[in-house]
Amino acid sequence: MMESAYRTFWPRFWAGILDGILFLPITLIDPWVYSHINSNGVLAIWFVLSTSTFFIYEVLMHGKYGQTVGKMATRVIVLDVSLDKLSMRQAFLRDSVYIALTTVGIIIDFPKVVKGWNPYQGPIGLSTKILSFASFGWFLVELVTMLTNNKRRALHDFIAGSVVIRRQGFRE
Repeated sequence: MMESAYRTFWPRFWAGILDGILFLPITLIDPWVYSHINSNGVLAIWFVLSTSTFFIYEVLMHGKYGQTVGKMATRVIVLDVSLDKLSMRQAFLRDSVYIALTTVGIIIDFPKVVKGWNPYQGPIGLSTKILSFASFGWFLVELVTMLTNNKRRALHDFIAGSVVIRRQGFRE
């Protein structure tokens, strides 16, 4: 039987939704920036920042507080498997696969953005399709991993040596 402190599927699900809503302004502003800014240099900087902001947020929030805003709202916290505070290194490791996939995407698309390419116009390139499928595949592996162990640790938790628990089950 799973200890109640580790029953975190739904809180984590809703935390992801809340964190997504938090970043909705960037998602809504992004197409406007590409269609109204004429400086390729500014667009290149925007491209890198808007593409990586969510991962920077996740790593810094998990490393400093053990929680994103969404996790705070849903009362779950990410800790080291020993139930000590998560380190910044562990926070980075939790997101390392998505960071790597995003970095590859930035490397592939950055030269196009510098030349004035608008990611919201034209056909989707093969690299974008491959990275999208890889991200979705990683998500599925994470989901299966999380649902098949008693502590609900996703693969990124095994990589980082972390665990997510309900906040009320955590002794401070």
